[in-house]
Amino acid sequence: MCASLLVVEDDETISEFLVDNLRQDGHAVTVVGTASDALVTLRRARPDIALIDVALPDGSGLDVVRMVRSGEAGSSDIGVIVVSGRGTEQDRIRAFERGVDDYIVKPFSYPELLLRAASLESRLNGRVASVLTVGSLTMDLAARAVTLDGALIHLPGKEYELLAVLARDPNKVHMKEDLMERIWGYRNCGTRTLDSHASRLRRRLTAASDGPWVINNWSVGYSLRTVLQ
Repeated sequence: MCASLLVVEDDETISEFLVDNLRQDGHAVTVVGTASDALVTLRRARPDIALIDVALPDGSGLDVVRMVRSGEAGSSDIGVIVVSGRGTEQDRIRAFERGVDDYIVKPFSYPELLLRAASLESRLNGRVASVLTVGSLTMDLAARAVTLDGALIHLPGKEYELLAVLARDPNKVHMKEDLMERIWGYRNCGTRTLDSHASRLRRRLTAASDGPWVINNWSVGYSLRTVLQ
């Protein structure tokens, strides 16, 4: 992996450490120290992955994540890893609800950070350019476009990824732990984040077309069904 990385970190010791080591490992690295500079950089260039601290001098890194996923900060589908000194369950849940792909707590192991970034880059590059069709639902994976009954549906990053997993095998009950591991990279940290994303996805699809699109199967897992199934 030789990804282009944006480091959003106001601690100079940490940012210099990351820049020096990531560049030695062959990556193109840009570093900024504020949320406002991060947004300017993201709108000007598209890194493969952004490493974002939560506590920034002019705001929260989670606000940067929210603007990335909403498309306000350029491309909405870049990889996002939070690197934060805050490591409670609520901190992680809040970050995943904003749409981050991974969460690393300081102090961190650099080899582990490198492996997590490589794993994320592999997942991003592994998205196959194809079209999935389930009833009147269509997903163009190359364009990251979702249509339902011919209407374009705008989905945040994690809801889109959840729908893509379900649409590939719509009648299968996907276990919650498997979905957590596949989409968030964690298997044993609870499923409240998954449940909240699935609930929002269900509401968006139902608002566009009546029917039980996202099915919660006995609290074990989720499947995707059209109204005709």
